Amino acid sequence: MKSRQIIAQYLYASLFLFILSAQGCKREMEELARLSELGAETREYVVSPDAGELNVNVLSNGRFNVLVSEDAEWMSPHASDLQGDTAFRVAYDANDGFPRMGLITLHAAESGRYDTIYVKQRGAKVPQLLFPTLNTTVLGDGGRVTSKLRTNIDLDDVDIQVIYPNDEQTDWVDGDFSYNTTDSLLSFTVKPNPSMDDLRSVQIRLSFTDGWGEQLVATLYLLQANAQNLFGTAATFPEIRLWAGERITSDLFIEGYVISDAGNKNMGDNLQTTPTAINYTLNDRTAYIQSVDGRYGFRIETATIQDNVFQRYGKVQLLLKGTTVEMETNPDFYTIKGVTSDKVMSQVQGGPGNLVRKEKYMHELTDDDIFTFVTLKDSEFPVRKGSFTPVNEGYTPLFNAHRITKYPLLMRDIRGNSMYLYTNMHTPYRRDGAVLPYGSGTISGIIVHEKFPRFEYEDAANEDQYGNIGRYQMRHVTRDDIQFTPQVENGFSELLAEYQYPNISAGVALPTHGGNGRITVSTGASIAATSDYSYLGPCGNNYLGNNNQYGTGVLINGMKQNTHANTNNDGKGGAAASGIAANIPWWNHERNRGEAWLVEFSTAGVSTDQLSLQLTAMNWASAGAGAPRYWKVEWSEHGNMDGVWTAVAKYTVPDAPNWSNTLLHQLPAYKNMNFRLPSEMLGKPRVYLRLMVDKNLASNGNTYATEPIAGPSNCAIGYLAIRYNK
Repeated sequence: MKSRQIIAQYLYASLFLFILSAQGCKREMEELARLSELGAETREYVVSPDAGELNVNVLSNGRFNVLVSEDAEWMSPHASDLQGDTAFRVAYDANDGFPRMGLITLHAAESGRYDTIYVKQRGAKVPQLLFPTLNTTVLGDGGRVTSKLRTNIDLDDVDIQVIYPNDEQTDWVDGDFSYNTTDSLLSFTVKPNPSMDDLRSVQIRLSFTDGWGEQLVATLYLLQANAQNLFGTAATFPEIRLWAGERITSDLFIEGYVISDAGNKNMGDNLQTTPTAINYTLNDRTAYIQSVDGRYGFRIETATIQDNVFQRYGKVQLLLKGTTVEMETNPDFYTIKGVTSDKVMSQVQGGPGNLVRKEKYMHELTDDDIFTFVTLKDSEFPVRKGSFTPVNEGYTPLFNAHRITKYPLLMRDIRGNSMYLYTNMHTPYRRDGAVLPYGSGTISGIIVHEKFPRFEYEDAANEDQYGNIGRYQMRHVTRDDIQFTPQVENGFSELLAEYQYPNISAGVALPTHGGNGRITVSTGASIAATSDYSYLGPCGNNYLGNNNQYGTGVLINGMKQNTHANTNNDGKGGAAASGIAANIPWWNHERNRGEAWLVEFSTAGVSTDQLSLQLTAMNWASAGAGAPRYWKVEWSEHGNMDGVWTAVAKYTVPDAPNWSNTLLHQLPAYKNMNFRLPSEMLGKPRVYLRLMVDKNLASNGNTYATEPIAGPSNCAIGYLAIRYNK
C-alpha cells in the first residue's frame, strides 16, 4: 500500500548499511575509505506531480553505482555506473496519487562508501481524513453506528484503533468497519450496553501516513446510552451552577455553543508558578461554552490537552457526571473542571451565525456575561503607540524566558469607561510589526476576570486576590475580532494634547503635535528622553534593528517618527528616546509631600460630555528599589504645588524588573491607564493636572512598598494624552 512505502524505503536503506558495514570491517577497506570521497551535493529533492527530470550533482574520487529502491519504479536514472565528480539525470513519472518518496543510493564498492538521496514527489491528490462531526451517540441496544467521514483514502490504507477508557475492559466495538463512498459514511457495529445506569464511551482513531511520512489523524468520540437507552437529563446553565463546590454525581448534560478555539494560544491564563517559571498547559486545556441564548457561560478546564476537542462555533452536548463545578465570587463566575473528550455527547460544526450577537457598552456588562462572547460598541485603543504586547521581550518565551505571561492593553469606549484586553505571549500576531488601529469601532471577545499582579499588588486582604485590574477583561480569539477604523480622525475621540515621543525644549516636554501645553516637574528639574518597549516588531534574534517601516506606530502622514539607529538593536522591542523621564527626589521632606509631573494645557472652546487622560508609566528603579509606588491625579487652574487641588484618581506605578531577582509585581513594560477628568475642567484658558506621589513608600528590592523613597529615582512616562469626545 502507498501509505507504507516509506517503511520499505527505510528497510532498503538499512540493508545497504548492513552490507557496507560488513565490508568496512576489513582493515584494508578502512584505510581506503579514509582516502575516498562520495556524496551528493543535495540530499533531498522535492518535485512536482508532473513527469520530469532532475539533475543530481555528485562529488567523488572513485567509481560508484546508482541504485533506485525497488518500490520507486517511478524513477529511472540515465546512468548506473559513474566515476569522479560528475552529474546524472533522473527521470520520474507523473504522480496521479498521493505524495510519495523514493530513495536513490550511491554505492562505491571499492571503498565501501555510500550516500542516500531522497526524492519527494508531490501528488495530484491531497489526502483527506476528517470527521465533520467529532462526536456521536448510539443507543444502549447496540447495533450499527454511522458517521460522516470526508476522505479520499482507501479504508484498507487507513490504520483504525479503538481506544477504550482506562477503566473499560469490555471490547464492545466490533471490528467490522466499512466506508461507503456514495454517501461518505463510515459504519461499524457495537454490542448492547448491559448496565442499567452507566453510560460508556470510546474513541475511534483513524490515521494515515503518506509517502513523505506525514500523518493525518481523525478521531470520532462515541458515547453509548445505558440499557434503558438514556443519556441523562438535560440541565440549564443556572441548574449546573447550583452544583458549585461539588462533584456532579447525576447524569446531567448541557447544550450550548463553543466560543473558544482549541489550539488557540490566547484562550486562557497561564500560571506563573514562580517569578521565573510559567505553566503553559492551562491555556491549552481551556475552553468556553455559552448557553444557546448567549446569556450564561462556563469556563471548561479539560483533564488533558488532548481532551480539549472543542471547536469554535460548534453546538455541543456535554455530559457532566464526574466533573466538578467551582465558583469564584466578586465577580461571580463558574468553571467546570475535569472534563474529558468522552463526555462530549455531540458536537456539530457551525459558524459565527450560530451565536446570538451580544452588543453592549462596557458599563452594561454584568457577571452573567463572564465566559460569553460579547461585542463591545464604540470602543478604541486610546494609547496610540506600540503593539498588543509592548514588553521587554527578554522576559518572554521569545528569548526562552518565562517572566511574564500576558499583557493587558487599554480599551476605552465612547461613554468614558475603560477595561483591558488580554494577549498571551504565545499569540502569533501579538507583535508582528503591524500598527494597531487608532480609530474606533467594535471589538469582540470572551469576557473574563483574571488577575494581573504586575499591574496591581498587595491590593487585597490575602495574596490569592492580589492583582485585581477591574471587574471584567476581554480575550480576543482572532485579530479579526477587532473592528476599529485605522485612523484616529475616523473615531469618536479628538486629541486635545498628545505626547507620543519626546519633544523636549530647554528641559520641558512639549506635545508631539500642536502647541497645547507642556509637561514639567514640580522641582523645576529638566525632563530627559528615555526608552520604552513600543517597537512594533517583529522581535527576536532574527529581527535586530529599526527596520519596521512603522517603527513604534507613531506616524505622521503614514511615515514613522522618532527613528533612532539603536531602536530594537537587540531584538527585544526597545525603542530609544521614545519616552520622557525625570530623575529627581520624588518626596519633599521639608513639606512632607510628594513631587509631581505637571501637565499644563488649555480647554478653551471645548464642549463635550467626556474628557479623559491616558497615561503609560514605569519606574526605572535601580535593582528594583527606591522608586515611588503610590501616585494620584489632581487638577487646578493655578498650577501652584502649595495651593488647593481637586482629587481625580489614585494609581500605582510598577518597577522595571531586576533580572537577577525578578519579582511578581515588577513589570517589563509600561503600565497603561485611563482616567476620567471632571467636566469642570472644560472651557478654561489654562488648566493643570498634577501626577503626584501620594505616599512615601517604595520597594526595598524584595518587597512591594515597605521603605521610604530613597533619594532621586528615575520615573518615566511613555505616552500621555488628553482627549475628548467629538
